[in-house]
Amino acid sequence: MRMPNRNTNCLCLLTAAALALLTPGCTAVHGGVDPSTSAVPVNAPVHGDVTVWSWNIAAKSLQSLTPQFEQDHAGTKVTVEMNGTNIQSRLLLALVAGVGAPDVTQFQFFEAPHYIATGTLADLTPVAKKYETMFPKAVWQNCTMNGKIYAIPWDVGPCALYYKRSVFAKYGVDPDKIRTWDDYIAAGQTIVKKSGGKTKMLPLGANDMEDLFEVLLQQTGGQVFDGQGRIAVDSPQATRALSIIKRLRESGICSDVAAYGQEWLAGFSDESVASYPGAVWLGGLMKDAMGDYKGKSTDWGVTRLPAVDPGGIRVADWGGSVLVIPAQCKNKAAAWAFIEYALCTREGQLAQYHKESLFPAFLPALQTKAMDEGDPFFGGQPVGRLFATDVDKIPPLNRTSNWNEAVGYLKQDLSHWGATGMTDPDVLGGVARKLSKRLDLAVAPSVPQGGRVSQGIRPPNPQSWGNQTCDIGPTIDWQMPANDPSSTPVLSPQDWGLGGRSPSTTRPLLSPQDWGLGGRSRWSTVPYTHIGGRA
Repeated sequence: MRMPNRNTNCLCLLTAAALALLTPGCTAVHGGVDPSTSAVPVNAPVHGDVTVWSWNIAAKSLQSLTPQFEQDHAGTKVTVEMNGTNIQSRLLLALVAGVGAPDVTQFQFFEAPHYIATGTLADLTPVAKKYETMFPKAVWQNCTMNGKIYAIPWDVGPCALYYKRSVFAKYGVDPDKIRTWDDYIAAGQTIVKKSGGKTKMLPLGANDMEDLFEVLLQQTGGQVFDGQGRIAVDSPQATRALSIIKRLRESGICSDVAAYGQEWLAGFSDESVASYPGAVWLGGLMKDAMGDYKGKSTDWGVTRLPAVDPGGIRVADWGGSVLVIPAQCKNKAAAWAFIEYALCTREGQLAQYHKESLFPAFLPALQTKAMDEGDPFFGGQPVGRLFATDVDKIPPLNRTSNWNEAVGYLKQDLSHWGATGMTDPDVLGGVARKLSKRLDLAVAPSVPQGGRVSQGIRPPNPQSWGNQTCDIGPTIDWQMPANDPSSTPVLSPQDWGLGGRSPSTTRPLLSPQDWGLGGRSRWSTVPYTHIGGRA
């Protein structure tokens, strides 16, 4: 789940001050915790009190599990304290002081890497390693550091497209034909035109573009930080993600309203907005905001998230939470037993899914028939199965310990970019330079994995291409298979489709009539054309 209104100014100041004391390399004493005793013991007896800190529906969800857990573990008592936005400030102060932290606490997914890097969390590796393959790689990756496990994924936020059935039908838009963001823009323009501008396709204000940027960054294969922790936000993939946001806003299909504000929420019930690209948790927000819906079929439907390219990935992650055990916890065995029951069993995860609509991160729970149940709010549509589709294929973002700071710069600079007409072509370069200076980190070299390659230059190593499309020439895609060990395509004639071998067998040699969509390189007579297959 995700808290829509993330931080107040006071909380940001307090958080920054406390995190400064916890930042690796700073001189802070974390309560004198002995690293050798911070790991959760294996097969230790489970008994005693466990205090859990959480918030809103997440806290209610955990509270609903405590009776069964206490019945299964005689001599235990679990108390779930419902904290609001002050959970961060209270926890940070407790971690700095080395006393006063709960036995178990919740983090939003993107916060976990920084806390892990502080060395104030218990090592879960001895008891959690066996569950590694039972969670999506995209979320598990950011629960670990240096091969050790410090957090367990709770819920995930797979994305889809929420749409109003009556509005789409009224203006002749078929949701099943929206397969790419280009399709989505075209459908939105149809709705705006036929409604006389009264209905926009989606709300997307200038100050709220960073969340969608993260979604698109996953779909384009981009990163904010590369695998070595270097700054990678100024890349062709990130530029492509930003270009989609620009086209969305320039197409005239967006309403410029603040996310989660009154006008934004009003779109749930009126015809001012036709659709909302969003995560699974947005459905719960809709239900809360619209009030009396129980047992009724509503006007809302859900379809797959548009892809960047035809046949491309139609999922991304937006939000989610983890549970952790502070290293200062005195009852790690019982704390782990509760986490294991809540997050690493079908029973625990599905109970929370049915109770508070928390979407399971535990893959075995997603493979049950519970995902095929119809949701009355969505007219009986089995939306659980739709959201569960390809969850294990979500591309991971490298959320390092510097993630929150990077997101802060992105939000600020993208808001300014949006408010000033989206004319600055170097907005991501500016973010990269600021982060490099602020964090004292190198900027990763830009390796094209998509976009245009000019003047007949070949794409880089195929290992870098992944499954992305690398365009060569003004109109043509040159797509190589993933993990190809060769740096030069050497394809058989049946793979080229349009021609035969050149004398050197390193490039296709095609007749002009077969080039069709291509043309000649400025540097050579080699045609541009679709090339695929194996080297």
